[in-house]
Amino acid sequence: MALALAGCDFLAGAPEIERLEPAPEVFVVDQRGPVRSVRSVQRDRLPGGVVITAVGVPAAQGYWDAELVPLTEDPVNGELAFEFRVAPPALPTPPGTERSREVVVARFLSDIQLQGVSRVVVTAESNSRSVRP
Repeated sequence: MALALAGCDFLAGAPEIERLEPAPEVFVVDQRGPVRSVRSVQRDRLPGGVVITAVGVPAAQGYWDAELVPLTEDPVNGELAFEFRVAPPALPTPPGTERSREVVVARFLSDIQLQGVSRVVVTAESNSRSVRP
């Protein structure tokens, strides 16, 4: 009995257990828009997959944070589609020459991701280009 009471005394001094609640979901909105046009798309074979490289031309100089963003998780009718997105400059910039505005982006696609894919399509605001994997 003495041991049981001693055990109760020990538990009485224990700190309260804090319950962990799930964190609220946070949704991040992509503020980037599509590049004005895609100049070229190419693929380079590597062990285990391919690297898709695209050259885009935005409206002016200074666009940054470029990425090929998947439009779907899985291929649709054998096509794997990406949108070429870029973030605009913080301040207005001159348009400059088309060559000076070029933005290059690349994405690795594994052989597993390419199963059932016959074309990789990169879209922009005004056009799209494709390449066979």
